[in-house]
Amino acid sequence: MSATGSWVCRLHPTAPSDDLEPACLPETWNRTVAGIGIGASSWAVEFCHELAGLAVDPDVLALRRAEATEELRPTAEAVVMEALVALCLGRPVPTTVPSETTRQIARAVRQRIPLERILAFQRASHARFSDALVCEFRRLMPADQQSEGLSDLSRFLVDLVSSFSLACSAAYAAEEQAWLASIDGSRGELVRTLLRGDHTDLDPAKALRYELANRTHVSLILRRDAGDDDAESEGLDRVAAKLLTRIGATAHLVIPSDDREVWAWGGFTDPRGAAVRSVPVVPGALVTVGRPSRGLDGFRATYEEAKAAARVTLYSPAHTRGRTVLFEDVRLAALLTSDPERAQGFVRDELGALGHPRESLLRETVRVYLECNCSPAMAAARLDVVKNTVVYRIRRAEEMLGRSVKEQQGILWAALHLVDVVDPVESQYSA
Repeated sequence: MSATGSWVCRLHPTAPSDDLEPACLPETWNRTVAGIGIGASSWAVEFCHELAGLAVDPDVLALRRAEATEELRPTAEAVVMEALVALCLGRPVPTTVPSETTRQIARAVRQRIPLERILAFQRASHARFSDALVCEFRRLMPADQQSEGLSDLSRFLVDLVSSFSLACSAAYAAEEQAWLASIDGSRGELVRTLLRGDHTDLDPAKALRYELANRTHVSLILRRDAGDDDAESEGLDRVAAKLLTRIGATAHLVIPSDDREVWAWGGFTDPRGAAVRSVPVVPGALVTVGRPSRGLDGFRATYEEAKAAARVTLYSPAHTRGRTVLFEDVRLAALLTSDPERAQGFVRDELGALGHPRESLLRETVRVYLECNCSPAMAAARLDVVKNTVVYRIRRAEEMLGRSVKEQQGILWAALHLVDVVDPVESQYSA
């Protein structure tokens, strides 16, 4: 153990170690515990909850920030743990990226996330890590030993950021070269070029082996959750091909977006043969479906619709797995949620207490009542209840709203339509 790094072993988390579950690979965790002990290892896990959050795009919905943070925790933990072990044992800073980072870089390359964005996150993370270590060093080391030790720590941290940035850049370049040289990578780049509407010197139909100009296209997007690592799960590319066959497509194009998402298109000579309503639920996966659309412009349009349908599902914290969503069914929600924060605020302001999760029965009654031209008898028939039940529920809803449901009916109906999309959170509403 290094004399200048022995203080690392005295790091400890604020929460009980048993409550902190590492996200890194088991071998990384075991190696770290063996090197610096369970307390310091748990400190790294706790600290990396915060560190991973620094990399989450500010535009990510609040409902999804925790999920996005979880995806980044493995690489954050691995980098911090390797650094702590090296510092504690007096070893040189690591010159290669850990396996967790290699996996994250591979995903970034497939998603075409630029290296500059990754390095910017690393700089921000390193600054926060450095601040935390210096703070802990001052807390744990006697004052008369801090001067020399702080100088050694500063040199270590400077070497760490330089070495890791170089290693990360090299890993990204190697992964990008391999990806673009692969069949999936080259096809994926061509598809992205077509979706952007950029010019290409290639014949897309020939390169993709998929006719674009004289066909009607239906796009599917299939996505598995980050936590779904079931080794027995069928590959999404094969699932997509089966779904395209099921809806009657005579031509298939399946492009892996990353290791958990694929984009797929089915080609039809006769658009009447596109049986999009027959797309089944796929266990453990979200499937979104665009509308049939013709030609190259249609190739782009149906993809954008499938993408918009997938975006709508992000506003709900639950029920995204094992779900098939057709754009045709959510196109109003897709339009109204183009600004997600405003959409959530609109629902909250318009419905008030009626937006509480437990008031779903009242909301359904009001929505049906409005769709039946405010006829209690017609609404009762649709809801299969007696007329007086509808009258009672409408009166209760109006008490919550503080106004008649007949006022600004269109706005109220839109809020009632959106509330199940943005999935109300109980804490947002009064009891």
